[in-house]
Amino acid sequence: MAVESVCGKLLNGQDQTCITVKRRYFQQAVVINRTDIDLSTVEYQLTDFESPTPTCEYGVKFELKVGKTGYRFAGLEAGSSYSGTFDKTRSDLGYPQYTHNANMIVMGASEEAKCVLSSLDKGSYVVAFQFQDGTVEIYGMENGLSTGDYTYDIQGGGGGSLIVLSSLETAPENNLPLVYVSQIPGQESEDFDDAFANSGS
Repeated sequence: MAVESVCGKLLNGQDQTCITVKRRYFQQAVVINRTDIDLSTVEYQLTDFESPTPTCEYGVKFELKVGKTGYRFAGLEAGSSYSGTFDKTRSDLGYPQYTHNANMIVMGASEEAKCVLSSLDKGSYVVAFQFQDGTVEIYGMENGLSTGDYTYDIQGGGGGSLIVLSSLETAPENNLPLVYVSQIPGQESEDFDDAFANSGS
């Protein structure tokens, strides 16, 4: 009999019988130029299933390069334009892979709006969202996100359009969106609020 290959197994269940359901992201996204992340600080914290007593981990730590910051996009909290989603498929070899999607709004016909759109079209980005329970999720950490095909319809879209940053078809992510873990324990919300800026102090 062949030895079973186990790369993952359940470590816990979920009891959802008597909970207050959280359903929404705060209507903000922090978009980070992928080249502004100090790769020497990136630390993936994933469950080690080979450990005799594995504990559930699915996080990432990182810092930006000194003097760099992310850029906040925000909408009305009554809206629902800012959110993250992901699609799971399998590679030709059978490994799970994930397409990350970051949904946000760009507004207006100004030069500023054109510069934002052009940059999103040409660059590679990591996007952070904060869920209502305080969890900060990171999309595109491994390979980055960029815009797919879109139609920018200002008049039909009420002044702007939904823009989706997604994983490239040729470069999906190996992991689900990761949970951000601050270098300073418990400071995840503050880092998100500060757009992950690294002033160097």
